[in-house]
Amino acid sequence: MKQTMTIKDLSVSVLEEMRIALYSTGTIKGYARVFKRLEKLTKRRKEVYYTSEIGRSFIEDSSYAYSEGYCHTRYCLHCRCIQFIESYLADGKVDWTQHYVLPKYDLTSKELSDTQITFWNLMVSMDLKANTMDGYRRFVHYFLMYLEDKGYRSLAELKSGDIITFIALVCKEHYQPTSLGAHLPGLRIFLRIHESTAIFETELPEHLPKKRDILEVYSDKEYEMVLKYLESGNVSFRNKAICLIALETGLRAVDICNLKLGDIDWEHDCIHIIQEKTRKAMNIPLRASIGNALIDYLLTERPASSFEYIFLTSHAPHEPMKGRAGYRNVLLNVISDAGVEANGRIFGTRITRHTIASRMLRHGIPLPVISGALGHGNPNSVMIYLSTEDAKLAECTLPLPEVCHE
Repeated sequence: MKQTMTIKDLSVSVLEEMRIALYSTGTIKGYARVFKRLEKLTKRRKEVYYTSEIGRSFIEDSSYAYSEGYCHTRYCLHCRCIQFIESYLADGKVDWTQHYVLPKYDLTSKELSDTQITFWNLMVSMDLKANTMDGYRRFVHYFLMYLEDKGYRSLAELKSGDIITFIALVCKEHYQPTSLGAHLPGLRIFLRIHESTAIFETELPEHLPKKRDILEVYSDKEYEMVLKYLESGNVSFRNKAICLIALETGLRAVDICNLKLGDIDWEHDCIHIIQEKTRKAMNIPLRASIGNALIDYLLTERPASSFEYIFLTSHAPHEPMKGRAGYRNVLLNVISDAGVEANGRIFGTRITRHTIASRMLRHGIPLPVISGALGHGNPNSVMIYLSTEDAKLAECTLPLPEVCHE
C-alpha cells in the first residue's frame, strides 16, 4: 500500500507521526520546509512516487542558496528526512534514532574503494575539521563515481581531459561554479596521493568565478523594530538573549552554539571565546542588554542541567542547542514576529553580521576595527560585508584592500 503513496502523502504521514511522537511545533515546521524541498525536487524530475534514486539525489542536493556551496546542516537534514521516509515505507514506523553515518552508495571497483579509504585516512591524519573532511569526501566520491560511469576500474586508467570534463559535469549536476573553490582543494589532495595521478593536478582550474552580490542588511528602522519586539515580553528569555547576541555582536551561529557558562566573564563584562571558524581567541564586550538577558534566562528559565553550554532546548531532555539551524529558526521567528518582511532576504546570523558591519561603517568606525569586531581571520574579509556601502567606502581616503571571501 505504501509503495503507491506519493511523495506529498509520505511527507504528510511522517509529519503526523512527528506530532504523535510529541516533537515540538518548531521542529515539525522545520522539517515541513525540508519536505517541501523534496517535493520540489521530485516535481523537477517529473516524478510522483519515492525511489531510492530520488533519495540519493535529495541527499546530494546539499548546497544552500545563501552559503558558499556545501552546507552540512542541510546535508544532515536531508539525510534525516530520507531516513524517516525509508523506515516508514519499510514497516509503517518511523525510525527516529540519530544516524550520523550517512547512507552509502558504494563504488563497485575494489581498487577505487580502497583509494577512497586511503584518502579518508589521509584527511584524518591531516587533522582537518569534520565539516571540511565531509565536503572533500563528497566531492572526491563524485569524482570516483564519474570514473566508474566511464567504465574505469582503477586510477591508472585516468586520461588527460577527464578532470576538466568531470568539473563541467559536477557543476551542472551538484555545484555552482562559484562554490568550487571550497571543494577543489580536496580533489587536489586526492590526486597527490599517487604519483600516476599527481600529474593531472595541472588540470584543476587556478581561477574560479568570483561572485560579489550586494548583501542585504536590515535597515535602521527594521533593526529598531526587532529590538522593540524583544523588549515587548513576547519572547522567551532564551530567544531574547540569542537574538541580542546575534544583533549586537555579529557572532556566527556556530560560535553562539558553542557558548559555555565559563565563557561569560561577569567580573570584567566580557565574553571570551575561541572562534570555531578561525580558531582564534576573541574577547567580546558584554553589553548591559546582553548581560541582563542572559541573567534573566539563567536565573528564571534555563532548566537545571549539568551541561556547560549556555543555551538548552526548551523541551525535555533539555540538551544543548548544537544545531545551527535551531538558531536560524529562532532569528527567523523573532524577525518575522517583529513585523520585518523577508523581501527575498536571508534569515540567520549571516544577515546580522552584514547589518553589524554596515551600521559600524556608517558610524565612522575604521575598517580594521570592524574586521576585529567580527572576528575575521583575514582583515580583508570585511570587504564582502560592506558591499552595501559602496558610497561610504568611496569617501574613505585610506587605500582599500581587494575583496577577499573568508
